[in-house]
Amino acid sequence: MAIGIDPDSDDLSQLRYGKICILADADSDGLHIATLLCALFVKHFRTLVKHGHVHVALPPLYRIDLGKRFTTR
Repeated sequence: MAIGIDPDSDDLSQLRYGKICILADADSDGLHIATLLCALFVKHFRTLVKHGHVHVALPPLYRIDLGKRFTTR
């Protein structure tokens, strides 16, 4: 992965990004992909996880439709 550090490295001085955000769909496939990516980072980039660089975005919980406009919260 082109994040600037090698897997299993404890040295974060060459890290390219301050945050790695995992974004996935709200369906079961998206959850499965997000889980696999989390497992990858925990297994091979544990230092990033320990120092709070890996984040998982939560999909919207509901949507409000107002005519043709809608708001996601």
